[in-house]
Amino acid sequence: MPKLLFALAILMPTLLSAQVAHRTGSVHTPEVDLGYESFGAPGPEIPIVAVNGGPGLSHAYMMQNDLWQRVAAHRQVILYDQRGTGGSKLMQLNAPQSMDAQVADLDAIRGALALDRVAVLGDSYGGMIAMAYAAAHPEHVVRLILSDSAAPSWKGLVHLSSPSFSGPRGTRRE
Repeated sequence: MPKLLFALAILMPTLLSAQVAHRTGSVHTPEVDLGYESFGAPGPEIPIVAVNGGPGLSHAYMMQNDLWQRVAAHRQVILYDQRGTGGSKLMQLNAPQSMDAQVADLDAIRGALALDRVAVLGDSYGGMIAMAYAAAHPEHVVRLILSDSAAPSWKGLVHLSSPSFSGPRGTRRE
């Protein structure tokens, strides 16, 4: 019996991934073709768009286990590669790498997949993109989920402590 349980534990990610729809695609913009991967199917639950860290990384590191397949059993999940990485390498010469360009790319993915309202999950640097997207397009963001992400800036933080609180390395907040 223990061997059977062990075998099931090893095969479970494969069994789960076989149960959810999976597709890859590309969204064309004037500056870059954005590669994406989706799990699950559109349904009544708000879809999640996951924005990976970097810059310079593809979303591949976010695929180390079966997390997205398990989430996709209940809602659609979309991951994409930021411009210049992974499946999004076909870029126009001198295409900007600015935050505005990253926000436009995320909105292009959302729009091309006909997702009106989404939960945006940002990991690490992707959290900064997610925050910028939520600020630029609040009408499309139902939830903002941040994982291992820095704040947009020290000055931009809301401080709940006393006015004498010091910031990093003893710098006094303004």
